[in-house]
Amino acid sequence: MRTMPMRSMAMRMMTVLAAVLALHARAAGQSSHTHSEMIDDDRRITVDARGQVRFTDDDQGVAWMEPGARMSVEESNRGEPERRVVWREEGGRVRRTFYLDGRETAPDAGDEAWIRRALLQPIRESGAYATQRVTRIHRRGGTDAVLDEIRQIAGDGAKRAYYTALLRLPAVRGDDAARVLLHAGRGIASDGDKRTVLTTGLERFRGDRQVTEAAVRAAARIASDGDKSSVLRSATEGGALRDPAVREAFMQTARGIASDGDKSSVLIAAMASEGSAATAASALRVARTIASDGDKTRVLTSTSPSVLRNGEVRSAFSAALQTIASDGDRSRAATWLARSLP
Repeated sequence: MRTMPMRSMAMRMMTVLAAVLALHARAAGQSSHTHSEMIDDDRRITVDARGQVRFTDDDQGVAWMEPGARMSVEESNRGEPERRVVWREEGGRVRRTFYLDGRETAPDAGDEAWIRRALLQPIRESGAYATQRVTRIHRRGGTDAVLDEIRQIAGDGAKRAYYTALLRLPAVRGDDAARVLLHAGRGIASDGDKRTVLTTGLERFRGDRQVTEAAVRAAARIASDGDKSSVLRSATEGGALRDPAVREAFMQTARGIASDGDKSSVLIAAMASEGSAATAASALRVARTIASDGDKTRVLTSTSPSVLRNGEVRSAFSAALQTIASDGDRSRAATWLARSLP
């Protein structure tokens, strides 16, 4: 029996050549084409597929291919035989052919085990049937099992599909969802995909303290100010900012927004979300880091008169006011403060 050790691709991925496209979808009215090449030390896996492909429910084989479709998975590793398996649509049926070192041969038990493992790569990377797969994996091993599966995925789009499917499972509760969001913050490189996962969690667990704190901490890993501010604005809904730990994490992430316009919008949304003096004072302290006098003044003049009666809020307001260089903007903010006090 021939065997080949299979190591995790996710943790040791060095390069991914060509984006992996969805195997089960059509683009612009034409059959999809997938090509990916993954290199892990001396090990190389190449996946190539043309046309629509549907997999069996247990991920053990190809259930259906559109007319003319073809998919191949090939693996080479130094010191090991080269394996390749090809699925073709022929006359309405799926034909599978196995090659060892370039020669067509009948697979033995070890080869069959390799074929099953190799097939998982295109299934994972395509994101096909993510909801069904996540449901099955979670039923067998819970959230940790799904996160282990996601670690095997290279593409951010497929990771997003799996994370969002996991967050939408009825069996997933707030503490698990918080872990999922932190995992996604580290595991997804794309800002847009990361934003989608974080906002999905916030919407599903609106106002949950653990989930909101995890989401805003994960958002700190987003480079795009637009995507980061979108997550933070979503986090203001539900009243979770009343919690001191959540509020501190939120303001820390908001402080890292470079865009003055995005930062001011986030701070204004935070103050408007539940109207507490503690949130207003925290937002005004962060407002001092806004370079634009106009955007800073927008934050100051959005402070509710009811909280300006609080000494901590007035102190933070005055400190921010002193950092405004423009006479006109400083005058507007000072007038707002004067009118708001009894």
